[in-house]
Amino acid sequence: MRVDYILATHLQCKPRSDRVKAALADGLVILRDADGAEHTIRDGTFQVVVGAETLVCDGTALPRPFQRLLAVHKEADGSVEDAIGALAHPDLGMIGRLDRDTSGLVLCGTDGGHQCLLAHPCSHVSKTYEVALGPSRYARVHAAEGPPSATGPLDADAESKFEQGLVLDDRRGTKCAAATLERLGDRRVRVTLAEGMHHQVKRMVGACGGAVVGLARTAVGPVQLGSLAPGAARPVTDDELKAIARAVPLRLRGGAARKAHEPDAGRPCERSIRARKAKNRVVV
Repeated sequence: MRVDYILATHLQCKPRSDRVKAALADGLVILRDADGAEHTIRDGTFQVVVGAETLVCDGTALPRPFQRLLAVHKEADGSVEDAIGALAHPDLGMIGRLDRDTSGLVLCGTDGGHQCLLAHPCSHVSKTYEVALGPSRYARVHAAEGPPSATGPLDADAESKFEQGLVLDDRRGTKCAAATLERLGDRRVRVTLAEGMHHQVKRMVGACGGAVVGLARTAVGPVQLGSLAPGAARPVTDDELKAIARAVPLRLRGGAARKAHEPDAGRPCERSIRARKAKNRVVV
């Protein structure tokens, strides 16, 4: 949750009021992190991990704001919206995304700050997937290396390719960040990565000559799926919240800092370039 929202509740004013800005500017706001260390906060957009960290204003420890953060086991070919609806928590929102044909762990919360902390690209929160391999048209279409008919087990050097960062077979030649691949059997692997591009696991596996026929997410950062039944949910524990707080660097918790550390900071996206060209086009 943002610091200025927590302060506004304590000071009984609006988040962008002069009272909130003055408290931040005067160095009266202290963050007590998961390990007990204290840090002065001057950015109202700074994200606090509620339940793992405490905010102190002018010597007074502020009460823990109400938040709900749940781990949900999504079923394959089911939607997260259906899972949330079954939990009867209309105030919950999905954090990040998960393909419809992918099962496994999804985090859902009541505060947009969870999205910033856990799903923002510069947070580098890892996601772990268990992958079932088999013949598929997807590998024939998207394999970046090897013959067009490459299917089934991965290349012998797939682990090193993942560690070095694969280049995907798309129009931009997108290079993936380093990831890890662990073989669990002839037709099963475990993939851990800190990005979330469209169909990334499927495309990375395809680039190594394999094909995905089953995909399940088993962990988001320190939060494990474990034995949670399909369609069920559980609260994220305080220990898991503390692990999340330790995983996301403090320097990347504020809005300006996060924007500066984005992977494509300063580079216009393809959609922006197309929009600019369309705006400047002269019709005669």
